[in-house]
Amino acid sequence: MALKQGQQLAEKQSQQLKLSQSMQQSIMMLQLDTIDLLSYLKESSLENPLFDVQEKYGQYVASQNTATYQIKDEQRSLFEYLLEQIQLTMRQTPLRDLVIYLVEQLDPNGYLQLSDEEILTELAIEPIMLQDAKTLLQRLDPPGVGARSLQECLLLQAQHDEQFVPVGTATILTSQFEALVAHDWQAIQTQCGLAANQVAICRQYIQQLTAAPGQLYANQRSQVIVPDLILKIDDEQLTLSFSKYGDPELIFANETYQTLKQSTDQEVRRYINEKESDYQKLVYNLERRKKTISLIGRCIIAKQQAFFLQQTTSLAPLLLRDIANELQLSESTVSRAVNGKYLQTPTGTFELKTFFARRSKVKHGETMRSVDQVQKIIQQMIAKESPKHPLSDQKISEALKTQGLQLARRTVAKYREELAIPPATKRRKK
Repeated sequence: MALKQGQQLAEKQSQQLKLSQSMQQSIMMLQLDTIDLLSYLKESSLENPLFDVQEKYGQYVASQNTATYQIKDEQRSLFEYLLEQIQLTMRQTPLRDLVIYLVEQLDPNGYLQLSDEEILTELAIEPIMLQDAKTLLQRLDPPGVGARSLQECLLLQAQHDEQFVPVGTATILTSQFEALVAHDWQAIQTQCGLAANQVAICRQYIQQLTAAPGQLYANQRSQVIVPDLILKIDDEQLTLSFSKYGDPELIFANETYQTLKQSTDQEVRRYINEKESDYQKLVYNLERRKKTISLIGRCIIAKQQAFFLQQTTSLAPLLLRDIANELQLSESTVSRAVNGKYLQTPTGTFELKTFFARRSKVKHGETMRSVDQVQKIIQQMIAKESPKHPLSDQKISEALKTQGLQLARRTVAKYREELAIPPATKRRKK
């Protein structure tokens, strides 16, 4: 009786693992840009005789001129990707500065090289603050970043997996890691009190984890940009559509499927049913990717409508968590969806992340201003100043107060430096 229950539990775990793998495919496809998605689909079609991929982006490239915005000079680095997440999810605090410091210490694989003792000695901070910063770092995408060892890297990925994680995985990675490295499955089975098929499920799950989460961002390359979304503006009406060039089509080989399905060979029928199931999952995840990107794109456009209608030249405050809360998605999902995805507008093609803007601490009435909005105002003030008597940071701060914007002199200086505008002493002309 106990044996039968164990078998049923293992079968249930196996089914859940397959579901988890399908979800992992969905997450991975959401993160890929259009060209990488096409490559992934083509690779999948080579392993599945039931479908082929119809390429559309080549038609787009052939029909376009060589405008500079269509060429992405380089893939963002791991540091840039992590920094974007930090800026869009964390408030300006000493803790955030410490997280950025830790990111700067990561190697190309995403591992943290300095020990706690070295960091505490160098920065003279409290251990609890360092622990909080490491926790925040290790919650960022890609999962596993900020680990100090392979064991910690794999454990972090399992802990942060939003889908199914097989029973016993955490125990194996925590207390039986040496046996795992030695492939001593019998020892793992005995020490963890697991059945052989449960150990096999855990092993299969652990094998699909990555030992180098940062490698995805290690290789820089040039590539053509293909927009995923297209924005049209007609008489101040905004219309968003999914680009057909960024929407690969899967062609199902129905004749081949029907022929092999009727085979008298049981192994052939099992194989073809498995491949048909893989195809259906791919179609579902491709459509899910399209809907998620479209949904987030519409939300961004609604938030930045004034900017797209050219009623303003600055972006309204908008963070990843604002979109996540409104659409009931996780911040990591929103981050993956805007990473490497492009919106074609009447004035050019831009990455979706371009339309996010940090909040400043400044309010105008009841409305919170973005850093971008405040910087634009400072930029306009400096553009109109007298060359002989340029505005000091203090004068700019006082002028902003007359407009209802409370901004300290040091904050004005910070925003001015971010705009690459020299101080008043260097702007003065005789």
